[in-house]
Amino acid sequence: MIVMKVKGHPKDCRQGGNKRVARLLSLLTTLLVFSVPAWIVGAEPNQTVPGITAHLQYREVDFAPMAIEIPVKKDDQLVKDPQFRGRRIFHGVFQLGADTNFFIPFAWDIESAVLYADLNRNRDLTDDTNGQLVAKAGSVQLFRDLHLRFPSSSGDYQVLVDAHVFEQGGRGQVRAFFYVRSLWDGSVELRGKKWYIAVIDRPDGKIGRALSERAIADRMILRPWADRGRASIWWHATLKEIHGFDHIKLVPTCYRWAGNAEVFDAFNLPANLFLDHQAYRLEYQVEATHGIGQLALKFQPSNPPLGTIRLQGEFLRQVVLDPGTNADGYTALLETPGNEVELPIGHYPMQLALLQREGHTNVAVGVATNVVTVTDRSVMMLDIGGPLTNGAKMNPPVFGNVPFEYSLVNGAGIEFRLAYCRESDPPRIEIRQGDTVVNIGTFSYG
Repeated sequence: MIVMKVKGHPKDCRQGGNKRVARLLSLLTTLLVFSVPAWIVGAEPNQTVPGITAHLQYREVDFAPMAIEIPVKKDDQLVKDPQFRGRRIFHGVFQLGADTNFFIPFAWDIESAVLYADLNRNRDLTDDTNGQLVAKAGSVQLFRDLHLRFPSSSGDYQVLVDAHVFEQGGRGQVRAFFYVRSLWDGSVELRGKKWYIAVIDRPDGKIGRALSERAIADRMILRPWADRGRASIWWHATLKEIHGFDHIKLVPTCYRWAGNAEVFDAFNLPANLFLDHQAYRLEYQVEATHGIGQLALKFQPSNPPLGTIRLQGEFLRQVVLDPGTNADGYTALLETPGNEVELPIGHYPMQLALLQREGHTNVAVGVATNVVTVTDRSVMMLDIGGPLTNGAKMNPPVFGNVPFEYSLVNGAGIEFRLAYCRESDPPRIEIRQGDTVVNIGTFSYG
């Protein structure tokens, strides 16, 4: 009998005058009741409660909180080309979203490592400010600081990306990945509590929720204000040989459909939000200020029917339940939740869990894809906490070798990954046959 023993680091996540006085007291009591905020006394379903607007500022950063592949289509219908220096030129368009008005025509001088982007979309590659970008020559080229601009009903807004472009297949096929390096962020005070909030825009010309459960969507980060400076953790191994800087990382395959966001606590941008025992309808609007598109985010309180969910497991720091494609559904964000919590009734096809053991720095992140249904008639059980168990998954043989993949799961089989991965101390595997050690090794990082 062969026994495998896997050693990891799950322990960090295991995570006369009397009448006048009476009338005066009655009046004061009435005034006090009517001066109490509606969110304290509770609003009637049809009562209008004033919304709260957060004004988020555009900011460019030196890391990539989102990385997505942009479809590339070969297209040489240009009005005017620049003077190319190389012999191999690829003409095409970056297909940003479904609206062809937002496509970016470009020409790639492959040998000279120069990208000409038609940022004003007039099919003339010679009249674009900041439209000419230069990269380091090679089979894979990274063009930094590509400024994209999109129109909206209330003004233009911009997204900064790095374009990672390379050939594939040897038949004139070109692929491109955009690393988004901008966001809007700021603060909002809700129910007497201050939150840090950030919105990361997918560069497709629209700001809004995902239209598919597996779509790479705009993203939101929402943290208590005291945690605003908490490090943002990036997934997977660096690509130093391609990029030359360490802050760009790729996410594991299992996270790509969840939005491909690399900030470990980001989630799909919601149309409706349930936070701190209150539901909100969200509205997003660009605010053009001195030529820069800022973002106004309005929180309009609402009163959907609630049900109860029972969370099982230890070390829960945050749980996010995502309603998927349901336009009327609520994204529920539960900070340090207790065992039983109330949230809007409905279906939640995706769940994100952050586990952190008190006194430890490591955070384990898990994504579950079982549909959670919350009703007002029964209590739904969701086992999404710790403790976590080390393990190994056996993959199909490759050239006679049997590869193993490190796994970290909870009692319900939900897979987790450690946010703070220690490249210098990866999980180890020990294979025994009886009392004899057959082999010892470590898992590759990422």
